[in-house]
Formats: sequence, structure tokens, C-alpha cells
Amino acid sequence: MPPTRPEAPSADPVQVRYFDFADRERFEWTVAGAGFADTEDELLAPLLGLVEPPLLEMGCGEGNNLYRLRAVGRCFGTDLFTPKVSFARRAVAGVDFAAADAAALPFVAGAFQTVFIRDLLHHTDDPEAVLAEAMRVLRPRGRFLLIEPNGRNPLVNLQSRIVAAEREARAFNPTRVEALLRGQPLDEIAISTAHPLPLRRMVFHYKLGLPRLGERRGVRDTLAGIERGLARIIPPSRWEHVVATARRTD
Repeated sequence: MPPTRPEAPSADPVQVRYFDFADRERFEWTVAGAGFADTEDELLAPLLGLVEPPLLEMGCGEGNNLYRLRAVGRCFGTDLFTPKVSFARRAVAGVDFAAADAAALPFVAGAFQTVFIRDLLHHTDDPEAVLAEAMRVLRPRGRFLLIEPNGRNPLVNLQSRIVAAEREARAFNPTRVEALLRGQPLDEIAISTAHPLPLRRMVFHYKLGLPRLGERRGVRDTLAGIERGLARIIPPSRWEHVVATARRTD
């Protein structure tokens, strides 16, 4: 396993204040929170069949995505913040973790068959540099998977105005994501969106909502039904998540 690295001294102080700790409550909410964990399963399920190990997740946080992705085979995770990496090592068995700057990964070129990034690019000053590093460690014809928030979604846009660390989220949308990926050595680029309006995320939120309501099947089913109805009303271009898949060129 590669050695860990300290946080980059140039890290944005706003991001450091918001992320430089391990959020155990959030991890437990995302992997086992009644009603909410289902939405995470739904989001990642379509990607599981695309993963080709070994997989690297850049910006893995406490490891909640790798908790699910590890089922596909050997996985690695990196994050800038060492408290999150230390927590992930304890919480997610069978995965190797390292503390590293996403723009300077401690891996040789072509080390991974799949690279996955979720909710990272909008937290960086230079998304292109992060993507270039992802391409460096991705093997030719390897799979690239990406999820970013969609700033065109009203709730994502609102969050970006309330939470300083999320301010750049409103600059991300399907058009921006596609433009970023077109600038990299990728083909077979496919852009889609997911989750029209995250009602379950709000209502069952572990800090701001009423998470115990998620234990009531009737409440879960009602909110899920409303979300399905909203999917027929809200244009896909305004759904919560931008999901991209691609392959690295030869």
C-alpha cells in the first residue's frame, strides 16, 4: 500500500474547515440510514456493472461509496483529508486507502482499470488538473465514472448559496461536465442525470431533517412515489446529479 501524504498546504481554507474531520454520522446515514441509504443504492447501482477492477475512487471521504463499490473487486480510495482516510480504513474492510492530493496521486501511470470521482471536482480550484491526474493513473481503454451535483437543480443551487464549501456546485451542470470531459483523452462519453428532486435526502437528513421518519415504510414509499411523479414534471437537465461514463483512449 502506498504511504499516506499530509494535506496540501495550498488547500482552500474554506474547504479545510468544512472537510478536515471524519463525519461518522454522515457515513452511517449514507450506508444504513433508513430511507436514505436506498437512494444511494439507486444512484450507484447502474455503475456497479460498469466497474472493472482494480478501481480507484478519488476524493473518497469516509468511504461510503467504496462501502458499496468494493463488491466488484479490489478497490483503492484516496482523500486529501487524513481524518477521513483514517476513519475509512476502520469502517470499510477490504479496501486500501491513502491520503493524497487529487492532483498528485501516489500511483504509477496506468495503475487502475477504473477511476471513479464523486462530488470532488466542484471542491477543487483546478478541475482540469484533477481530471488529468485521473487520466494518468487510468489504463488505456479503462473505464472512467463521474458523479457531480447539478447546479441547475433548485435544491443543489440553494445549498451552494448557503454552504460556502459548496459554492462552486452551481457552476456544474451536464453541459459543463461534458465540456470538461471532452478536454481529456476520453471517448464513449455518455452524460445522464439522476434524482429529479431529493425529497428523501431532505426529509431524512441526519442533521437537518427527521431521519427516524425513514423507519416508517409508508413515509418512505410516499416520498419515493412523489419523486417518481416529479421525474415526469422536472426536465432531466435539472435533476440533482450529473452522471458521466467514458473510456480512456488508447
